[in-house]
Amino acid sequence: MARPHTLFVQAQSLPWQSGNEPDPRWDVRAKILSKDEETGAYTAIIKIPAGFELPGPVHFRCDFEFYVLDGAFEVNGVEYRKDCYGFFPAGYRRDSNTSAGGAVVLAMFHGFHAPIMGEAPAGLYREDKLITCVDVYNLEWKTGDEGSVTGKPLSPTIFTKKLRFDPDTQEQTFLYAALPHHPPPAVMKGKFGHPMIEEIFVLSGEYVFGDAGRMGPGGYCWWAENEMHGPAGSETGYNLFIRIYGGPLVNKFSSDPAPFSFKPPHAPALPDRLKNYAAPFPWTDPW
Repeated sequence: MARPHTLFVQAQSLPWQSGNEPDPRWDVRAKILSKDEETGAYTAIIKIPAGFELPGPVHFRCDFEFYVLDGAFEVNGVEYRKDCYGFFPAGYRRDSNTSAGGAVVLAMFHGFHAPIMGEAPAGLYREDKLITCVDVYNLEWKTGDEGSVTGKPLSPTIFTKKLRFDPDTQEQTFLYAALPHHPPPAVMKGKFGHPMIEEIFVLSGEYVFGDAGRMGPGGYCWWAENEMHGPAGSETGYNLFIRIYGGPLVNKFSSDPAPFSFKPPHAPALPDRLKNYAAPFPWTDPW
């Protein structure tokens, strides 16, 4: 069973759960954004309390990808502060796992992830997949050919910071940003989709789907294969965390025109589990 199509939910509307699935012994809280019941893979916002410690050595049987939203934590002597990114392959040994002041982390587990004490079995860990720590403030925004994530140049109003690319699967993770007053590009006359999965988390600004509504900070998508949405743009600009899963990034555009507004009706496409949390972001009119 694949994860259900989710476009979109605001994380602010979801409840905190005690314990980090599937191991409630962890002294953390989590908001489950999407989950595959068969593989155990899921994405969550995890709140790590001040004084947290998970003694090592310990490893996990699945890949673990993360982006720090607030605070800081430490693994193997490396401090991960706000806006740091990492990718720990399955079997990566953690000798220390602590957080002095607490942290909030966007966490992506690629399978069942209960911690296992000791060394990983031979052949599980691939060091070539490890991305120890990327501080995104040390990366320059790229546009045009340098910033491309599809093989086609970006427009001058779109920028990327590339965090991860897997040559085996063509999967990738990157930040994707646009300047304000960004209408749908000319190629996007109507809706668009992908033959792979696009996972989106809004870090700042607004990302607008003409048929689904406005995503604000904390907005989340698990955009399933061949689901069509849009057009998309932004009045304010945006900074998105994007993960491409299941193959290379390919955009497919409909030739049928579709309406677009910077303030469309709120009409997200949600699975049953999330329909009670479909409230729009609590926009406040300052005037």
